[in-house]
Amino acid sequence: MEEHKISNGQLKALIITANIGVGILSLPSSIADIMNNAGWIAIVLGGLATLPFVYIMNKLAEMYRGRIFYEYGKEVVGNILFKIFNVVYLTYFLVLLAFVVRIFGEVIEAYLLQNTPIEVIMFTMLLATSYIGRSDIKSISRMAFLILYIIAISTIIFVILSLPTLDLTNLFPAFKFDIKDIPKGVSTVFFSYVGFEIILIALAYVEDSKSTLKFSFLGIFYTILIYITTFFITLSQFGIHELKKQIWPSISIMREIELPGFFIENLDGIMMASWVLVVFATMGPLMYASGVVLSNLFNTRKHNFFVLSLIPIVMIIALIPESLTQVYSTMDMIVRYLAIFTIIIAPTILFIVSLLKRRKKV
Repeated sequence: MEEHKISNGQLKALIITANIGVGILSLPSSIADIMNNAGWIAIVLGGLATLPFVYIMNKLAEMYRGRIFYEYGKEVVGNILFKIFNVVYLTYFLVLLAFVVRIFGEVIEAYLLQNTPIEVIMFTMLLATSYIGRSDIKSISRMAFLILYIIAISTIIFVILSLPTLDLTNLFPAFKFDIKDIPKGVSTVFFSYVGFEIILIALAYVEDSKSTLKFSFLGIFYTILIYITTFFITLSQFGIHELKKQIWPSISIMREIELPGFFIENLDGIMMASWVLVVFATMGPLMYASGVVLSNLFNTRKHNFFVLSLIPIVMIIALIPESLTQVYSTMDMIVRYLAIFTIIIAPTILFIVSLLKRRKKV
């Protein structure tokens, strides 16, 4: 265990990179469609809504120090019931992987590789992410820490280069919304933060366990900041009516950015390359988590030989929707229903049962 220890900074980076992937592309338009200019309020509230469950996951890690969720869960609710839990978690990770890689394939095919079949794009990305997915949590966390700097630099460049074309009057009225739309807006945004559940595994490997909750919260707060920045930039650029019509407004802005003097062409390609790394950092932990769940289901010591076998399964799931519309309407909805169990229900059940068992012992 000692050789696989990670720092709190790496934990924070892991949360941020796991959260931000394909969700950042469609979030501005989807939340604008619900809450208009006040979509930033839903982004904040949706992020804050994840904090109770981040807290629960941290408390579980504190109760079962040095053990991952998929190990101590058997003791809490019993082996048979927790195997059912594990099957749901595995299904969730596979469907989420399929959703992410399908959106990734659609974006790359539409904007960069128009003549390349989407199946080739998806398979190549899955093969690449399987490499990091077969590694240990320390390697994945180091990767996340490095890519976090790329996210920060890309966000700063994105903001600076967008400034000349922004119309800040498009941000107003910033507080005009129907209070009835808040629950729908918050629930929509909440699922844009999926990915932080990787801490169910990662918390067992953190060196300084006393500060994990603080850095877990920081990971969510930084994600909120990135989402808000993206929303304000896209809203300022397009205006509320045009923003609602966009599928991936962030990419649309990337394609319109030009540097003064035109000394660098195809800047959108450079920004897209950064985004590819972000998606890589999102899919890697999902691959790893899927392998860990399978390892616990079959009681094996290592997870790595399961990872490659997941590629054809994810490919099949990803290619089931016939169109991009079906991907967002059907697959996205399935991910949300599964996320309710994996992020909210299962950790809460284990937390409550663990508390009750500890009180009985006292």
